[in-house]
Amino acid sequence: MTPNDEAGALDHAPDVAASRVELREIVEELDLAAQETAGWLALFHRSAVCKTEPDPGLVVDDAHATTRFGRWYAERRGAGVFDQEAFEALAATHQALLNHVGILARRAWLDEKVPSGEYDALVKKIHAFEDQSQRLARAFRAALSDLDPLTGIQNRANMERELKREQHRALRSGRPCCLALVDIDHFKNVNDTHGHLVGDQVLAAVTRTLEDSLRPYDSIFRFGGEEFLVCLPDTGPEEARLVLERIRKKLRGAALAIGEDQSLSVTISVGIAQMAPRRPVEEITERADTALYLAKEGGRDQVRVWTAELARRP
Repeated sequence: MTPNDEAGALDHAPDVAASRVELREIVEELDLAAQETAGWLALFHRSAVCKTEPDPGLVVDDAHATTRFGRWYAERRGAGVFDQEAFEALAATHQALLNHVGILARRAWLDEKVPSGEYDALVKKIHAFEDQSQRLARAFRAALSDLDPLTGIQNRANMERELKREQHRALRSGRPCCLALVDIDHFKNVNDTHGHLVGDQVLAAVTRTLEDSLRPYDSIFRFGGEEFLVCLPDTGPEEARLVLERIRKKLRGAALAIGEDQSLSVTISVGIAQMAPRRPVEEITERADTALYLAKEGGRDQVRVWTAELARRP
């Protein structure tokens, strides 16, 4: 992962190769780091506003190294899950923030006023640290909860278990259930043209559209890359097609914000297959994938439903 800027440095999920005990510790320490930093900022603002001598801790050299977060990270830096740019970027932002606090704390005490530009620069660092720490904590929480760190939806690890549960429920109830594979068209071009950070924004936007357009008891899984799998209980193929058509049209007409005064439109291709109670879930997924392939082969930006005739295709 190569961060393009402070605020965006954690848009990619970190590599999470740690035990659950380590993951819980990381989440706890990141939460404590946010609280600790908020305490430092409260001391600074009281000193600056009331024109009192700043707390010695605010103006110490390399304040970052004296904090709980700074010491905790220094002990683990470069080892295991901590050997990645997401942590390095967060520590660098934290250090820059506290150094800036120290400089402005001295100026607020000694000078008549702090230049507004200097204070604005500090606020920018505060927002960068908050954004980075929240993103990193969210990523590790997702690893603990089997959610995809980027989109916040269920990942493929627990997909098979959930789909088999829906299949058994459909068998008991006699009600239909459909699976839909959703693929973002020309997603590689988005990454190549605009960069992976914009690609991540597109994935998150498509996720939100799916969540907003589906029922509470429908399920969405990050299938891989730019593909999503949607499970639609109590839904036959034609109803599923109508639902996914509405989503397809909604996305096609939307302008996804990708920065200041910039937007991007994307389309999706969709393949749908109905659950067969006594067929393996993997086979139903393959049927949806076949329908998706035909949608893409037919020009993309369309929804196709698997039928028995497709099984006879060469």
